[in-house]
Amino acid sequence: MCSLRSWWRDDEGVAAVEFGLLLPVLLAILLGIMDYGHVFMVKLTMTNAAREGARVGITLPEGAAEPAAEAAATRYLTSANITTAVVDSNAPSNVDPEVRVNITLDYAPLIGFVPTPDSLTASAVMRWELATP
Repeated sequence: MCSLRSWWRDDEGVAAVEFGLLLPVLLAILLGIMDYGHVFMVKLTMTNAAREGARVGITLPEGAAEPAAEAAATRYLTSANITTAVVDSNAPSNVDPEVRVNITLDYAPLIGFVPTPDSLTASAVMRWELATP
């Protein structure tokens, strides 16, 4: 028979109790990392798509630059499985010799465990190469 003193010092199962107490905290941290990692990945993809669209638009004449820039950005986003983004650009001219590509996305979180932004935006501006000085 065990005495009260040996029963009080029995630490059998302590690791399981500690793990049960820490598991929710560790899962919350893991899910938060996954959500915010997805936000940053989507934002970086949108920025790269805007830059790609602007790069295509700066080499084309005035009438073709805007639709080509939007098409290039949309292709980049589609290849990354982002299909609901709105791509907008401006037509360059000698008065405003820049190609701007703006991308807006209503963001749906990956898991939804932590608060994330409702929408993401990205833009790129490059000087039009065919502008006359």
